[in-house]
Amino acid sequence: MQSLQAFHEQLRSGALLGARQIKLSAGLREFPRELFQFADTLEVLDLSGNQFSALPDDLARFTRLRILFASNNPFTELPRVLGGMPQLEMVGFKACQIREVPAESLPPALRWLILTDNQIRHLPGTLGERPRLQKLMLACNQLQDLPASLAQCTRLELLRISGNAFAQIPDAVFALPALAWLAIAGNPLTQKNEQLALSRSDQRAIFHHSLEQHELLGEGASGHIYRASRIGGGDVALKVFKAGQTSDGTPASELAAGLSASLHPHLLTPLAPVAGHPQGKLAMALPLLPPGLQALAGPPSMDSCTRDVYAPATRFSPDVAQRLLQGIESAVGHLHAHGILHGDLYAHNVLWNPATGDAVLSDLGAAALLHGLPQEQVQQLLHMEQRAMTILKSEVQARTA
Repeated sequence: MQSLQAFHEQLRSGALLGARQIKLSAGLREFPRELFQFADTLEVLDLSGNQFSALPDDLARFTRLRILFASNNPFTELPRVLGGMPQLEMVGFKACQIREVPAESLPPALRWLILTDNQIRHLPGTLGERPRLQKLMLACNQLQDLPASLAQCTRLELLRISGNAFAQIPDAVFALPALAWLAIAGNPLTQKNEQLALSRSDQRAIFHHSLEQHELLGEGASGHIYRASRIGGGDVALKVFKAGQTSDGTPASELAAGLSASLHPHLLTPLAPVAGHPQGKLAMALPLLPPGLQALAGPPSMDSCTRDVYAPATRFSPDVAQRLLQGIESAVGHLHAHGILHGDLYAHNVLWNPATGDAVLSDLGAAALLHGLPQEQVQQLLHMEQRAMTILKSEVQARTA
């Protein structure tokens, strides 16, 4: 449901009786009190794309609410009322104008917190007092440190702190025993090497006017991918980034990591940056992959949180599973040898041929250049990514017959 009119029509018709999930995006400035009709049944509420700057003090009347999205609203503070909602476990306030995150705003059962693309400088020390916290997305804010208490979050597996103001990786990060997916690019601690990689790539840039853009091949969180023909050359894949920042980090960081990785048969890395896009967008040329490749799995769901979702019928023969995993391990080893952390080593970023087991690791949107970091930290980060590889292996092996 998108419009207020549609919402009222469904209210009148009784179509929403006992509703467990409601989405309402209509440029609203005030919380519609009619929603309280579902206080005893509603579990998922999506209020993204409105004009809310506050939520009602009695929001806790939604006693069964587990998931609340309120992205793209002009909140300047994460609402304190959220902390009084015992069932609330997933909170998404992306691309608001949040500057303050009061300790009172954190629900006790918090499992997944999305505060990407805000203006946050500090997080409350009580963040570490959320033992169920599993996924924390803080990219593109103004953070310089994380609360030391975060080390108490022993179930935290995914952390996104790209595009902030970190001059060094917070100690708490290295104390997280389950952390497997970490994005740290686009911070002062990596920016020097990113800028150097981009400046070196300028000389091999392809100009957009030398490409003929064709059909859309696919779309991801960070951009659109088209087939394109090079004048006097073969076809390539043209990735045009959507915006200056994503949930994983920035397009510039992705491009810098990709260009630093060099080519590998099981890794999708850019051939060159593409300069002179008519709309001024950042773009890059990638090898055109052979037909028949598909994603190994779907991304995590709201319920699975940090685990990919495989099609129920997914099964691998032992030979195919071995070939698949060997290819991805080779790609990861190549990245690590070049001082690059992938940051998003997931099955949904693996493209594979079910007939042969040939596989390619894609999507460097969360990748980070580790050059210049203390060697002990580099080894800890690479070990962390091996946890993600172990999870991927276990998922494939559990479906091997």
